[in-house]
Amino acid sequence: MRIIPLHGAGVVWFKCPACRLKCRPTAVGPEGSCPRCGHSRMLKLSFGDRSTSSAPDGARS
Repeated sequence: MRIIPLHGAGVVWFKCPACRLKCRPTAVGPEGSCPRCGHSRMLKLSFGDRSTSSAPDGARS
């Protein structure tokens, strides 16, 4: 049996910009499409993983 973390470090969710469905990567279609409406591009949401930090807009040179 697989235990899926619901929160904590490294948790990844996908969100559809068209119908706002949030789902786990295993529910996304084979081409990366939304399982509810079929939108072709899902947005990746990650919670708790702060290893990648970006510089503020004014700090770039």
